Amino acid sequence: MKKQGLKPELKKYKYKYLFLLTIVFIGLISGIIFANILSYNDHKEVGEVVSNYFLNLQKGVPINYLGNLINSFGVNMVYLLLIFILALSIIGIILNPFILYLKSVITGFSVGIIISIYGLRGLMLAIFYIFPHQILNLLVYVLLTFYGINLSLKLFNSLFLKKTFNYSLFMKKYFKVILIATALLLISSLYETFLNDFIMKLFTFLLK
Repeated sequence: MKKQGLKPELKKYKYKYLFLLTIVFIGLISGIIFANILSYNDHKEVGEVVSNYFLNLQKGVPINYLGNLINSFGVNMVYLLLIFILALSIIGIILNPFILYLKSVITGFSVGIIISIYGLRGLMLAIFYIFPHQILNLLVYVLLTFYGINLSLKLFNSLFLKKTFNYSLFMKKYFKVILIATALLLISSLYETFLNDFIMKLFTFLLK
């Protein structure tokens, strides 16, 4: 059997990927909107956390790189494992897209809260806060969600429509995707830990 490359696969399933990217876009917009409709007290509380973060960068407060790396990679892996576990059941058809949406909302909220606090001055900071690592994360989750939904659908068809599929072959491919996703998420976490704070610090002059 001839192996299917990435480009033909993307073309074949482009509408499914487009659907998932649309979920990401809606999630980002929802997060930005939510950040701007918070109650005064909630906005003030979150704003203090964000302000302290940038203030610490300006002051050059020592960073716990190991702790930040473990936290960043740990959170990324929680999403990966959650998508994988849900894919092993039929409910993954519904819940995995919701997980993708939730992750997008959180990312959009981070952007929205920075902009709502600092206005246009914070736009550049907001961009570098999510780019490229958070964007890479979202694309990885789109890929994982795609395979997760496919597995859930195959299980549904097998249980209720009595359709057969090569489970071992699909899982072999799925595990390869998970390994690649894990490597990309690790790279993202390394960037976020060791480079992102440095880059963000270069632009804190915009807050003065």
